[in-house]
Amino acid sequence: MLFAARASGVENQDAIDAAIVGTLVDPKERGFRSLAVARQEVPEKTKESPGAPWQFVGLLSLSDPPRHDSAETIRRALHLGVNVKMITGKNN
Repeated sequence: MLFAARASGVENQDAIDAAIVGTLVDPKERGFRSLAVARQEVPEKTKESPGAPWQFVGLLSLSDPPRHDSAETIRRALHLGVNVKMITGKNN
């Protein structure tokens, strides 16, 4: 994400980096995930074209809470002999 902001080549980059990181702290503490959005113009419109530098557009906060019936669904799957694996996305 910071790479996209830096690649936009704007001045005052340290302040921009700090602002981006600051916006990530609060949503993460509340269980949200953040997705950075960047854009790039590719005038030749081919995969081989290096294109223009990436431009940071913004951040999206996403929420994907467990469904109310998740526990029961997992219990039923286990009862049926399904080998259940949980992928939480947490990496700390």
